[in-house]
This record gives sequence, C-alpha cells and structure tokens, in this order.
Amino acid sequence: MLELVQSQIIFYLTIALVLFVPGYFMLLAVFGREKLSALERFVISVGVSILVTDFLMLIMSRVGILFNRASLILTLLIFSAGCFAIYKKRFKKSPEAVEAKSLFNFSSKQFYFILLVLFLSVFIRSAYLQNALPSSGTDFGHHMYWSKLFAQNGRIQDYTQRDIVEKNEVFQIDAERPISDFIIGEHLIFSAINLISGLDFISVFPVSALLLINIFSLLALFILSLRLFENHPQNKNIAIFALLLLGALFAIDPPQAKFVGGGVVGNIIGNLLLPLAFYFYIRYLREKTTTFLFFALFFSMGLFYTHHLTAFIFLLAFAIFVLLSLMLNFKETKNFIFSEKKILISPLLLSFYLFAIILMLGVYMPSYLRNSAVNTVVGTIKKIEHTGLTLLQFRDILGEARIALGILGIFLLFAYYRKNTFKYSALLVASWVIIISLISLVPNLIKIDIPSSRVANYGAYPFALLGAFAFVSVFWQNKTASIQLSSTSRKLILGTYLMALVFIFLDGYAGNVDFLKVNSTAQKTQETLGASGYLSTRLDAKDLLISDHLYLAADSWIKLFFMRGYNFPVYRANLDRYENGIDKNEFCSRDMLSNPGGELGLKCYSDLGANFVMVDKEMDSGQFQKLDNFWQIYSNDKINAYYREK
Repeated sequence: MLELVQSQIIFYLTIALVLFVPGYFMLLAVFGREKLSALERFVISVGVSILVTDFLMLIMSRVGILFNRASLILTLLIFSAGCFAIYKKRFKKSPEAVEAKSLFNFSSKQFYFILLVLFLSVFIRSAYLQNALPSSGTDFGHHMYWSKLFAQNGRIQDYTQRDIVEKNEVFQIDAERPISDFIIGEHLIFSAINLISGLDFISVFPVSALLLINIFSLLALFILSLRLFENHPQNKNIAIFALLLLGALFAIDPPQAKFVGGGVVGNIIGNLLLPLAFYFYIRYLREKTTTFLFFALFFSMGLFYTHHLTAFIFLLAFAIFVLLSLMLNFKETKNFIFSEKKILISPLLLSFYLFAIILMLGVYMPSYLRNSAVNTVVGTIKKIEHTGLTLLQFRDILGEARIALGILGIFLLFAYYRKNTFKYSALLVASWVIIISLISLVPNLIKIDIPSSRVANYGAYPFALLGAFAFVSVFWQNKTASIQLSSTSRKLILGTYLMALVFIFLDGYAGNVDFLKVNSTAQKTQETLGASGYLSTRLDAKDLLISDHLYLAADSWIKLFFMRGYNFPVYRANLDRYENGIDKNEFCSRDMLSNPGGELGLKCYSDLGANFVMVDKEMDSGQFQKLDNFWQIYSNDKINAYYREK
C-alpha cells in the first residue's frame, strides 16, 4: 500500500515538473504577471512545457548528454531557475493587469457551471477509459515503443523499420529503412515521464498523461474563445458554451476520449498546441506586442516538431487567413504589414529565428522533412479513405448539433464582421473551418492525400467555437435587447431555446452512451500482455516470433516486451493491406499464420528461421494443431503459443 502511494506521489510530482514548471517560469520571465491572467498562465504553461521539454531533450541528445532521471531533473530545474532569475530581474513589481482581471472575472453562477462542465468532462472520459485499461490501442503501442526506445538509450534514435523481402528467391528481413510516420515531439514527453517517475510504459501512466493533455486542450479553446470574442457582450457565456460542446458533450467521440484511449498522441498534443498558437496570433494582431508574436511563432514551430498533420492544417488555415485578409481588407492588411515590419527584425524575434535555424539544421530535423515525406501527401490521391467524405459522413463525425450550430455560426460571425473588433476573429475561425472542410469533403480540389475522416475530427474544435457563438448570440442576446417583446414572442423564443438545448444535449450525450456500452477489451488485452511476458523470457536473439493483428488485442504492445525493432514480432496485418497493391508487397506474414502448412508458408518459415507463433486460440490454433512440427508451449483463455521444430 505504501509503495502504491509513493508511486502516485512521484507520478504527480513528475507531471508537475515535466508538464508545468518549465513553461510557467518561462511565461513569467517573458510576461511577468501583467499580460496574462492566472488562468491563462496555468493553461499555456502546459503547452510551453511540452515544447521546452522536447527541445531540451533534443539538445541534450545532440551534445552527447544522455537523458536519465538525474540529468533530466537537473536540466529542467536549471532552465526553470534561469527563467525565474530573469523574471526577478525584469519584474520587481508586476501587479495583475486590470484588463486580464475583468476578462476572467466570472459570476458565481458562471464559475460553478464551469466547474460542473470540467467535472463532467473528466468524469465521462474517465468512465470510458477505465473500461479500456490497459490500453489496446494500436497507435498507442507503436508510439510507446519509440518512447521506451529513447528512454532506454538515453538519446534520440532514428525512426526505422524492417520488412520481409524476397531476394534471389529467398525470403529475408531487409535492412533498416527510414520511417516518416512518426515525429519526435510525440514521444519525448512520455520518455521524460518514464525516466523521472520510473513507471513502466505498460501501465496507466501513458493514458493518464494523454488524458491530462486532452483536458488542457479544452481549456486552451476556452481561453482562445475569451480572447476571440472579448468585445462581444456575451463573451464569457460563449466561452463556457464552447467548453460544454467540446468537453462534456461529445466527450468520447474522436478526437476526445476515443483518441486518448487509442493513443492518437499527435492529434491530442496538436489539439492543445494549435489553439494556443492561434491565441497568441490573435493577441498580437490586436495588441501589436512583440512577445505575443514570439510565442505565436514558438508554438507554430512546435507544431512541426509534434505532429505533421496538425502543422499542415495550421499552415493551410493560416494561408487562407492571410488570403481572406488581403481580399476583404486589402488596405488595412497592407498598412498593418508595413507598419509592423520592424517587429519582425526585433532582437527577440531575431534570437528566435537563430534558435529555430540551429534547432532545424544543427540539432534535429523532423524525419518527415529529411525523408521528403511531404511529397507523399500532396498530389494524386491513391487510397479510397483519402478521397473525401460525404456530407452525411462529415455530419456523423462532428455531430448534428455542432454541424447545425456551426453553419449558423458562420453566417452570424460574418454579420458581425464589419465591426472592427470582430474582423480578425471572423477570418481566423472561418479559415480554420474552411481548410478542415475542404480536406475532409473535397481533397481532390486541393490535392491533399491524407485520411479524410482523421482530418474531419479536427473540426470538433472550430465547430465548437462557432456553435457556441451561434447559440449564445441568438438566445442570450434577447435578454439584453432593448426591444420590448410581447408575451407570445417571449414564450416562442423560450420554447425554441429549450428545444434547441434539448437537441444539443441529446445529440452530445448519445455518442457518450454508445461508446460507454462498448464491451471492455481489458481482459483480452491482459491475455496478450500475459502471453507476451511469458514468451519474452523464452526467446533469445536468434529466435523469430510471428504474431497477429487481426484477432489479438493490443498486438502492437507485444514489441515493448522484446525491444528488438519496430517490426518485431513479424505480424499478420489486415487482409486488405495485402490486396490493395499499396501497403503490403509480401505475403509471408499472412500465410505463415493463415496457411502454415502451405507451400508459401513452409518456405517462409524455412527462409526466415521463424520458430515461435502467437495466435488467437479460437480463430487460428486449428491449423497449427494439425501440424506435427508445431508444439504448444503456452495457453490462456484467449491465446495459444507454439514452438516450431526446425
């Protein structure tokens, strides 16, 4: 019991050190206590800390400092102490800004409603995730392999993989070749938490850390909403309703708890960093302060080190934002650019440019840039799942309520557009929605070859903003309107308001209920982990294990028991990957399980020297039990393992 309490305390302290402390002190060093409210510093600190920790670990690896518990703690504390010293020197007396106080002062009803929404946001996600622990997410297993590899080696490794190839009519495992699917920022945070806390990767800590980041992404949208609509008379209610639409309602639908449990790490972290980047851009455009532009660029660069899809969406959305600004406000935009050009060469931004260049060229260049992977997502679309969604599919992903309110929000936002204070807000949110809608619905129009449904999930954030803006603008506005309404009109408005509210809640919670009904995979996952633990004690360096992705839960986690390469064990993939002519160019991994006694299966076993097999007890054990040279060495309720005599 004491050991459990101790491990929990260490975990919480580690989370604070890695995900809060460096960012908090960096914000103090730059802003003091004047420009950001306490809530803003609290939320933004997490995003800054993720990037600072990543960059520090990259620099440590480049200069030859192995990252371990002692070196990481010391590095993070030295950085934080240095920032604190700068803060004490620059800001001897720094009272909170009046503007920040008024913007973030909520009534007691608003405050308690925010607490209720946050409680429901955490509770519903936790209720879903407790039935999905330990995680069986395929993506999660892949990501945690790299995090564990970096932690074990104490330095950055190249992303490489090996596959089965045929040379001179002999099947063999080919040489290491680079992978562009992974980005370093997805993994270093988990490596840091593991090294400092000592917690195993096959535990609840990865899910807990990812859930925390997801919750802070909700708060990031909350503070972004407050700044976007700060001059709207109902700006606080808009922000609260946006938090409701994204946090408590649709709490499990992707990209929320479903992505947390599945380990879609890049999306979860990207959904925190992207709103924070927009937050600083909107503040810079309004207040023209160099430090805001510095952090806007800092988060923009961080996106490219964290998740290429989020970075790509950000880049396109920003391009559309600039284009719309020039089209609709050419004179004003041109004057702004020329009036602010001196800021771009200020000492603070010049130091950022220098840091970015050194980091990119001298420390670490993201793998997708080194391998020219951008070329694979721009051009002719090859896969059916990349060809775009129908409107019904797009609606189903985002939810009827958010889609309906979002469309209304677009029209209302542009109705406010001509008011100077809403220009940037309208164009920014519109650009965000436009690019996500285009890539999701008509990717051929802009030649983007990426999964359409994955991109559509990003729409949850801007559509929540639009939906909140629409709902509050329509119904709360009437409370402050000077026009006297008749009793019948008031009743009609009240009835419409209640019906809309019921529709939103029913639609939002329908998805939650459906996901909570899904049977737990925890038992199946435990069986896979148990079998993997047993086999890891039996195999040596010359042995080769064949496993399965079709019927084994959490099969991607098997590799964490062996740490013998990203593609160990060799596994049978989904059958369509062998048939589409794109994903799989070999059939050994299929036939060694599906037909081990067939001509191809026998040759593959012989050429590769494969001698251990791990399969589903009901679906695939029959074909091995019929063969004389396969001996059953392990069995549980779900899995059988066999040893092949050579």
